[in-house]
Amino acid sequence: MTTAETEIRTKTKELQTALATLGKRLDDGDDSEILVWVISAVLACAHRPLRHHPEFGRDRRGRNLPPKATPKVFEWLRRIKDSGIRSIICLMHSKELGHYSQLDLGAENLIEFYKTSGLEVRHVEWDDPAHRPSLDRATYARELLRIRTQALRAFDELPKPVLLHCSAGIDRSSPVAAYVFHMRTSADDA
Repeated sequence: MTTAETEIRTKTKELQTALATLGKRLDDGDDSEILVWVISAVLACAHRPLRHHPEFGRDRRGRNLPPKATPKVFEWLRRIKDSGIRSIICLMHSKELGHYSQLDLGAENLIEFYKTSGLEVRHVEWDDPAHRPSLDRATYARELLRIRTQALRAFDELPKPVLLHCSAGIDRSSPVAAYVFHMRTSADDA
């Protein structure tokens, strides 16, 4: 394993831990923080809206959000924007985006909601590897290479700060954000 791969793997584990810890706090009702900064004021990660909400997230994972969750999604987005976020890279699969279909977001779907709210958005769709038990390591590695290249290109094109999110932030966002971190902080140091 190269030094770069080791650094990316270490950063991935750090982000996975930070996002898992954040998820537990959110599950318990502590929403004082909703982002994990990967590169201060440049790149952040988060869970999808309401993924860890005490009422709408905890025992509802994998199910559609009820219409009464709509104001909470608006509040989540307001807080993201208040944190300075100007762009979003969303790694969610269309099946996951469907969890928001019963909400009145004033847009066709969650991606369009982000856009109509004034954010720049890139949707780099990736089916959650955790939900595919037959996925072998080689296939995952190929997918990760492809997705992180697309996400890095999107990151470079988008106004900063950028929020990168999937659903839980563990199997997709963390390794992709770690790669962006490595590629852009190493390049800045060169």
